Amino acid sequence: MPLMGYYRNELEHVDKGSKRLREVMDGLSPSFFIGMLTIDGLVTYANRTSLEAIGLELKDVLGKRFVETPWWSFSEVYRQQLLAAITKAANGEVSRFDLVFQGVNGHLYTVDFSLSPVRDAKRKVSYLVPSGHDVTERRAAERALTLLRKCNKALLLAQDEITLLDDICQLVVDFGGYRMAWVGYAQFDDVKSIKPIAHAGDEQGYLSETLITWAEDDPKGQGPGGQSIRSGQAVVSNDIQDDVSVYWRNLAYQNGYRNIICLPLRNEQHTFGLLGLYSASASEVMSEEINLLQELADNLAFGITNMRVQQENFRILSAVYKIAAGVSASTGAAFFQKMALNMTEALGAQVGVVTRLQAGQPLRSRTVVAVVDAEVIENFDILIEGTPCESLSDCDEWIIKADVAQRYPHAPTLAALGAQAYIGRRIDNSQGQPIGQLFVLFRQPLEQTDVISSILKIFAARVAAELERQETEVRLAEQASLLDKARDAIIVRDLDHHISFWNKSAELLYGWTHDEVIGCSIVELLYSDPTPFYEATKQVLTTGEWRGEIVQRTKQDRQLIVEGHWSLMLNDQGQPQSIFAINTNITHSKY
Repeated sequence: MPLMGYYRNELEHVDKGSKRLREVMDGLSPSFFIGMLTIDGLVTYANRTSLEAIGLELKDVLGKRFVETPWWSFSEVYRQQLLAAITKAANGEVSRFDLVFQGVNGHLYTVDFSLSPVRDAKRKVSYLVPSGHDVTERRAAERALTLLRKCNKALLLAQDEITLLDDICQLVVDFGGYRMAWVGYAQFDDVKSIKPIAHAGDEQGYLSETLITWAEDDPKGQGPGGQSIRSGQAVVSNDIQDDVSVYWRNLAYQNGYRNIICLPLRNEQHTFGLLGLYSASASEVMSEEINLLQELADNLAFGITNMRVQQENFRILSAVYKIAAGVSASTGAAFFQKMALNMTEALGAQVGVVTRLQAGQPLRSRTVVAVVDAEVIENFDILIEGTPCESLSDCDEWIIKADVAQRYPHAPTLAALGAQAYIGRRIDNSQGQPIGQLFVLFRQPLEQTDVISSILKIFAARVAAELERQETEVRLAEQASLLDKARDAIIVRDLDHHISFWNKSAELLYGWTHDEVIGCSIVELLYSDPTPFYEATKQVLTTGEWRGEIVQRTKQDRQLIVEGHWSLMLNDQGQPQSIFAINTNITHSKY
């Protein structure tokens, strides 16, 4: 029997009320799908909602097999479920399950589907009624909620940032039903690129072979990802064929993507990246689903930020340990070399330099130490004008996150080193006077500099202390040289009477060398009877000065009479620190 004849014959079995029933069905809610089938699965009716969903008219579907028609598509799993449901319905059983299908327009629907038998007066199955309620939005929200829970669990268990991002992308594909998911971070390079960090699913070279940017004036920055980073808001393309950007429309089609959701990854300061979700089918994404997905992205951004804070705290603690290690190093060049190596390692910098300012004009500095790629190089002079260090004359810190070599063309060393970013600090002494500079260079642009700045400040403080200590040593050595030329014995002792300075004239007068007496008790060394010494010392501590004669002895135990002028020395806080003594031998004048 011809198919249409068969179809008309089957319609005669439908009760007379079916016409009225079909009219009612056409007037049902636009979210309700219903139709009629013969017991072996031929379509005899489909309501208006069903036809609009698949993108055809009634004449296009009448007499077609419900499972095998080309006007809607579904996976083999759903095909087998439908075939089983038709067999069960023909035997009088009802089936119900979620059915996901794609219409000819490319849109994806999820339907709470049932297939029910209708019996005639003799209780024989006369025809079948497929019906369903559009639950696309509800199921999408449920999937998003499930995905949110699973991602939150992953956040709690995460140990490092990259593994976390890989896990989140895989969860999005496995439980969210997306074709591909990826995470990208906004870069601050010339083109404002978006760097892919992690992905899962069917990527097909989309990320590795395509430059994606967030530049507003670049066609490559007009896609959902670029828009999301610029606006800090979720950007949805329900159907990429409606996208205004031809570049992104063609690129998505080539990789089998129809629906794209880009969710911003935000912290308190700015949008630093995105989570991209790509589907193979067009579908309208409702607000509830977007809200849940954005909550997922916000939680992910919080997790990333929290991990970075922990890592930054660890880096600062590590830097403190490295500074402590540097303190134990020998002084002078060895100290600065170890400090510079530790500093570049702690900061992840390729170049680290400590300089001492030189007198005169034009303003110059001389490196105390310079480290390039973990190697100490020979010291050199730096003409400060035209370099980033010039700005340290007016401020204590100067930061350039990117393109430092281009910004300072008159500093060719920057280009030669391949420098992209610079962070420098001025080094001041305890009186607030500039004595040097410290800076680090990076061959990659920097996004966040707060932690680097904090760590550099710690190193700068330690370097400043060492530079000032060395300057003080030089100054004291010069002063000591002058004191060594004095004809009188000059002795400095602390308040516990231990000798800290002993000039050449003291060596000649008393017979002990400098090395023999430093750290020794002056009481035990020079006094057979210490009583006059303690009385004189008490006066120094009370009035700040003592003048008088006192008996002392030499290394050969020979008695001396000296005329002493002792003065109390104070520290920077105005507290007593030491006693400075000038002793003149007057023994011969007493005999």
